[in-house]
Amino acid sequence: KIMYNSDNRVVNVSVYVNGTQLAIPLSLQKLVNMFAVIPFVAVFLCINTTMLYTFFSEAPFRENSRYALFAHMLVNDTIQLITSVILHWLIQANTRLPFAVCNVLVMIAGSTYLNTPLNLAAMSLERYAAICFPLRHAETCRVQRVWIAIVAIWIIGSYPSVIDFVSLCTLEDRSFFFQSIECLRESVILIHVQSQIRSVAHGLEFSLVAMIILYTYIGIMLAAKKASGNKSSISKARKTVILHVVQLGLCMTSFTYPITENLFLGTDHWFYRTLMLLNFLFFILTPRFLTPLIYGLRDEAF
Repeated sequence: KIMYNSDNRVVNVSVYVNGTQLAIPLSLQKLVNMFAVIPFVAVFLCINTTMLYTFFSEAPFRENSRYALFAHMLVNDTIQLITSVILHWLIQANTRLPFAVCNVLVMIAGSTYLNTPLNLAAMSLERYAAICFPLRHAETCRVQRVWIAIVAIWIIGSYPSVIDFVSLCTLEDRSFFFQSIECLRESVILIHVQSQIRSVAHGLEFSLVAMIILYTYIGIMLAAKKASGNKSSISKARKTVILHVVQLGLCMTSFTYPITENLFLGTDHWFYRTLMLLNFLFFILTPRFLTPLIYGLRDEAF
């Protein structure tokens, strides 16, 4: 049973257990939703900090292109997670921010979100070069070139947000930038072209990454059939690329949760708040948890 006030806002939710009515204030539910993510985030940051410390404290890791890409993924996922948690808390607390501040947070979250599949593609190409072109791998995948690739990843991952911002400044009244809004992705979409830019950018990027990962997997499989030795290394590379596919799939599943959230957007319904929490846990936190587990803990040297 849901109780509303005069403004048609939910004030509490009544749950009946064995005929006994238990009233749950909405503020309490918001607090639960806010603090429920803290243990997951604390564990994630602890693992990431430990692995980044390992990377920067050992010269062999810093000079290896594979570990450089792995470290970049850890940094990117950490930024993405922290930004997402801030947005999650702001939404749960019904905090309104100036449009410009909210837009910056959304741009950071969107850019780091798109960086993840691009980094997966780069890691797959590095494994492909190591297996299929072992004699040229050291020259092709020098650490200096990897840092150039990382800069390129950030440029490609950020360009949709930059174009989105430029189009907004060009086509919309700039006085809106000084208004306070609830900090949702949907709140900073004021014109239809923004949704089009987002859809096209996501579609092109994920299609490109999927083709790259498929190409590298086929290449590694063909190399495995021809190879007479070092099959252990080839097997590890093949499993790594398969894990890239799994992570890419988890990234793509996050496209589904805006559909379910939009059904209850703008309401204070307890189910909407719970749905937001579950979406956040499964589609934002879970893929970031897998990164250190997949690449760090299963790597003997690391």
